[in-house]
Amino acid sequence: MKKIFTVISWTFVLGSFFILYSCSYLKELSALKDCEFRVGTMENPLLAGVDISMIVTTKDYSIDQTAKITRSILQGTLPLSFILNIEVKNPNKKNASLNRLEYLAFIDDVQVAAGAMEEHVVIPPDGGIANIPLKVETDVFDLLKKEPLNTLLNYTLNLADDGDRPVRVSIKIKPWIQIGNKDRVYPGYLTINQDFSSGE
Repeated sequence: MKKIFTVISWTFVLGSFFILYSCSYLKELSALKDCEFRVGTMENPLLAGVDISMIVTTKDYSIDQTAKITRSILQGTLPLSFILNIEVKNPNKKNASLNRLEYLAFIDDVQVAAGAMEEHVVIPPDGGIANIPLKVETDVFDLLKKEPLNTLLNYTLNLADDGDRPVRVSIKIKPWIQIGNKDRVYPGYLTINQDFSSGE
């Protein structure tokens, strides 16, 4: 009889734990789901180590910059990197948070990179905004191997407007939240737009 009572007690304890765990997960997930995301600014765009933020056309490259990029292409690589700031707004009355962020980056609807940000981010309540800087790295040469130099250079230009807002770059994200010692993934990717929205 005592053994039966012990089994029932443990079943009740474990059941309560899983219910509380599930409720906690759903609350965290709900808080994050209510948050709104948007693409902020793009910073530090580098092509083969050359700052291209002030370059509008291929004629704007200096001789040294063109030589550096050409050397890189002759070596079979043309690395492009930039920081894409994602802003998160929390309309809830309590903090929302995420522990990890996976992303897919696109230029002109072509996927150019995939990666993850491993950092705990807290989004303050009542309309508070947190900024998440994502470092995007890709190799343009791999994307456009058969294209001439001018095409390669043009592909990397005008990624952002005068206010450093990306105009040709888009991104999808998949946030992770932490419940206890476990990381739980948000179901599916969110498509992030220029204006605050809950994604798709």
